[in-house]
Amino acid sequence: MKYLQVLVLACFCALSGGCWFLVIGGAGAVGGYAVTRDTFEGVSSKGQEELLTAAHKVLAIMGTITDERPKDGEIVATVYGNHVVVDVIQINLTTSKLRVKARKNLLPSIGVAQDIYTKIMNQLE
Repeated sequence: MKYLQVLVLACFCALSGGCWFLVIGGAGAVGGYAVTRDTFEGVSSKGQEELLTAAHKVLAIMGTITDERPKDGEIVATVYGNHVVVDVIQINLTTSKLRVKARKNLLPSIGVAQDIYTKIMNQLE
């Protein structure tokens, strides 16, 4: 019976795509941000307009903006050959959620998403 439990746990860890420590530990937002396979997101004390302006500046420098929908809080760009989607969701008047998703050829690019997220947040300082 013990071997069955170990086998089930090993299969679960293998199928969770490297995020088993987040699932087992129950920690989904460490240090104010959350990470999935292709998305890096966090909460900022800035408004939606400030975050969109910073995201526009960063994406224009790093790559090519292909679509921009300020009313929806979304910017689509190509950065280092990756399809990048930046979403800014207003939580209240002074708080917004920034979500950066990056994929290249249907494969997640979490490093690119994290780099863009960090540069946007640094732009606000």
